[in-house]
Amino acid sequence: MATRTNAIESSINRLQELGVNFLAIDFDMTILDTHTGGRWVGSLEELLGHVRHEFKQLITASLQKNIRVAVVTFTAQISFVKGVLEAIVGPEEAARIPIRGNDRTWSYQGNGSRDGKQAYIASAVEELEQSGDAKITKSTTVLIDDDRRNIHHALSDGTRAIWFNPDKPHHLLRDLARLV
Repeated sequence: MATRTNAIESSINRLQELGVNFLAIDFDMTILDTHTGGRWVGSLEELLGHVRHEFKQLITASLQKNIRVAVVTFTAQISFVKGVLEAIVGPEEAARIPIRGNDRTWSYQGNGSRDGKQAYIASAVEELEQSGDAKITKSTTVLIDDDRRNIHHALSDGTRAIWFNPDKPHHLLRDLARLV
């Protein structure tokens, strides 16, 4: 347990050293250990059994250290994403986490890249910046995703990104601590 706690602390410390103030995190095969395909037919309680412990810790610790978090996903089942976040951090904190999915409840009108998750990230940043207490840029953002194409698009657009290996979730905290 102490090792895992140290790994979380090292990861958060590294993010802060780099000036990172925003994590954009994928849902299917990243926060979850399964791919819902946007067609989850089970209950929320069943889905909660698929939440990776690493992300419970990372999301909670990030929010405690004023690192903003958003979920950027291609799923349209946003009610499940919201339910998972509420289970991780509680309803009040979850309400402060933008969710960008394929549910047509948001749009991005900016001139930035629309490749991969970039428009999702930009839209979430617009929402977070409306509160006026954070200046989020590409250099202060990290995308965590299991899809290498989304990682490629982020890096090509100047956004830091970490490929999350769904077969080796224990590498997440190590990879964050080594971020450059």
